Amino acid sequence: MEILFFLFAAGVVFLYFYLRSPGVIGAAGERSVNSILKGKLDEEEYTLLADLTLPTAQGTTQIDHVILSRYGVFVIETKNMSGWIFGGESQARWTQVMRRHKSQFQNPLRQNYHHLKVVQDLLGIRLDQMENLVAFVGSAQPKTEMPQNVFWSRRGLLEYIASRRVVRFTDYEVRTFADKLRGSALEANNETRRAHIDHVREKATRKENDTRTCPRCGSKMIERSNRSTGQTFLGCSRYPKCRGVLQAK
Repeated sequence: MEILFFLFAAGVVFLYFYLRSPGVIGAAGERSVNSILKGKLDEEEYTLLADLTLPTAQGTTQIDHVILSRYGVFVIETKNMSGWIFGGESQARWTQVMRRHKSQFQNPLRQNYHHLKVVQDLLGIRLDQMENLVAFVGSAQPKTEMPQNVFWSRRGLLEYIASRRVVRFTDYEVRTFADKLRGSALEANNETRRAHIDHVREKATRKENDTRTCPRCGSKMIERSNRSTGQTFLGCSRYPKCRGVLQAK
């Protein structure tokens, strides 16, 4: 009886932490965005592609949602988060505050811009024919002024996409784009997901070990010299907007 109780308790604990894992939470957010986009957008006008893993020169990149239409190509990054969110369009890192706990995460607009460029290169289109959109679908609330292409509800995202009515492509081009993306995407299976996760972790490790990024905004550092002493140091490339410094190696 004690063994059965122990196994039950262990199973409950495992399930609790599994359901709270970033991967599970993120996937739930993507599914919720998928459901409203698929249910509300006219299939005759919009083609929705979800969870695309595309090859790049550096490895792979995973894109939550791509919507193809005559009115543009919409590339969407989904964030299923709670708490207060602080950040700005030009900041490399944003901050999440939950009660007294603070954590930082990559600016999702910058993160999604990389996705945007991968799709652009593959389709051979212009950036002004595309939209970089970020959707927060949890209970997170912005505590700083946010760009207009960051949305805090699924409905807000849907209404924005539906409001874009300037024709940029023909129906034939939209069908061609869909065929290209489907043909280039890696098969959605556990092996592909593990390979992509390993690639992301490797990139994160390299970034952590790179001390030549600004400690304030994450931008590139440039070697400079003190006019008075001649001593060299690393200064932020965004100076004077950012005054982050590091000691030169």
